[in-house]
Amino acid sequence: MHNRQRCRVVVLAFADARKDARTLNVCRTLAAECELALWNTAQGHSPAWQWHAVAVPQQKRMLVRWLWFVVALCWRVHRWRADIIWAGDVYCLLPAVVLRWRWKARVVYDAREIYSSLGSLAERRLAQKLLAWYERWLVRWVDRIVTSGQRDAEELATMLPLRAEPEVVLNVPFYTEPVRSNRLRERCRIEHGALVVLYQGAVHRGRGLIRAVEVIATLEKAHLCILGDGDFAPAVERHAYACGVAARVHLLGSVPYDELLDWTASADVGWCWIEPISHSYELALPNKLFEYAMARVPVLASDLPAIRRVLEEFPFGVCCAPTADAAALAAAITHLHTHADDYRTHAERAAREYCYERQQPHVRRFVLELWQNR
Repeated sequence: MHNRQRCRVVVLAFADARKDARTLNVCRTLAAECELALWNTAQGHSPAWQWHAVAVPQQKRMLVRWLWFVVALCWRVHRWRADIIWAGDVYCLLPAVVLRWRWKARVVYDAREIYSSLGSLAERRLAQKLLAWYERWLVRWVDRIVTSGQRDAEELATMLPLRAEPEVVLNVPFYTEPVRSNRLRERCRIEHGALVVLYQGAVHRGRGLIRAVEVIATLEKAHLCILGDGDFAPAVERHAYACGVAARVHLLGSVPYDELLDWTASADVGWCWIEPISHSYELALPNKLFEYAMARVPVLASDLPAIRRVLEEFPFGVCCAPTADAAALAAAITHLHTHADDYRTHAERAAREYCYERQQPHVRRFVLELWQNR
């Protein structure tokens, strides 16, 4: 029997949680059953849980920022105690394991990607090997591993020394009824009648953004809006200038997750065309796919196994080969826009199936099981 009536959970995120859908959805799910504290890299507020910020130097290299985060986090959070530690990504594994030893807690590791084959490290083999070793070494102290798709779960079960089969928690939004608007058109001063193609997510290599710019160059009255941040943004901007479409490519930065659906619902077509430059990308089932469905926006997607399976079940978009050229992709976008009402009907069906309300009972069950079996 436990002296406390509620499980105490600490969620760790090496990210700005205000813009991290997966972290926010987990917090909102567990806060209803548990006493919860979130530690991330940005100031925020929630009436349902404690929100703590660990300031990191934004202009430093990734390794420096991560080390700063780990040291500062372990120093500040040690006065707190928890039964369950939720490591929000691979970068939170080390502090999660340190705190596990200190608190005799259980650890849940959210392996939201195949970190040993990240697209952003496709050309940095040494960095990939080090990250894979770091993950494999620390995961032996993890009690439960969570991932965002069945294919990822199968892959991780063969790659890592796990104590239990991975739990699949889809990266989907909470259900809502979207309201169509002109928000993107107004923000970017896009003329009425022009086609708005939206990409939302991290601006990294392998997300098809160079090809997206080339597609816009072939469509006379089309604009590309990019909602997200990342180190690939300058390359996208340079390519837009080179293609003569800088005025029709809009890099808007990221927005708080709670505002995202309003922005998404003002687009005509969603861009989810991923280049399989790494094994992680080959298995991708990105949250943007489901966010486009929730906003009732037709999707242009890559013909990759996990994505194809969703669109075969609920055809709210079309799959194009990862090798497709700009002309083929432009034709697909035109088709999506012309038949938008049909695709929105399928998107509504998908939204009711792929919503976070269906994930919540599963998340609460395995977390509370870990607590009860400590």
